[in-house]
Amino acid sequence: MLKVQLRSMLVTSLRDKITLFYSLLLPIVLMFGLAIYIDKPEQQLRIICGITAISTVFWGMQGIAFQVHWQRSRGVYKLLKLTPMPLMQFIAVMIVARTVIGVAMNWSIWLIGMLSFGMKLTAWSIGLTLLVIVIGTICFTSIGFVIANAARNEAQINMLSNLLQMPMIFMSSAFYSLNGAPDWVAFVGRLLPFEHYTNLISTMQSAGSSISILSLIVLVIYIMIAILIASITFRWDTNQVILKSSTA
Repeated sequence: MLKVQLRSMLVTSLRDKITLFYSLLLPIVLMFGLAIYIDKPEQQLRIICGITAISTVFWGMQGIAFQVHWQRSRGVYKLLKLTPMPLMQFIAVMIVARTVIGVAMNWSIWLIGMLSFGMKLTAWSIGLTLLVIVIGTICFTSIGFVIANAARNEAQINMLSNLLQMPMIFMSSAFYSLNGAPDWVAFVGRLLPFEHYTNLISTMQSAGSSISILSLIVLVIYIMIAILIASITFRWDTNQVILKSSTA
């Protein structure tokens, strides 16, 4: 049963052409487009890491939200409710399925950028960047699951996703320094997972660098909280009252 569900989720994810476009093709085009006007290696590296992070967010948050909504609206979860599979296991399978594809895409974007712009690659940077992308993809996919439970339709998914994504991106140092920004902007940015994710990706490029334990802890905390909320607020069908989802 578990293998069947996992394969089904993978196939459904690959059929999501809109999310694939925004998470794979658009980031690559954007990365090369920005690089035309920037020739400094440190700025090019910032662009590569920032674009990789944005791809992770789009795939994780919006991708799974639309997938869950599509399956729920077609009654798929009503059938799954009849199976003995625990709710937490079902949520975990969904997240794993999206993560597998997301990691393959996001790591490919990062690798394409690093090779195209002649950045130095080491076994250290390749391996640890892959690990960081796995953790980041799980984090934002878990948050996307919460969005899917809170939204009642596709318009609400877009609204809630943008409401979370835009502050995370613009209040981060993914593409520019926040040294001249108001203190509250930098403070809020450090509370959000995107800043810590980009920080982890950026620091993986030299063998002498070390992983930011704080950033890693923040992402893990977000994963735990998001999965917990996703399980509490899960709805088996579109008409189910969200507060009763944990006991349904």
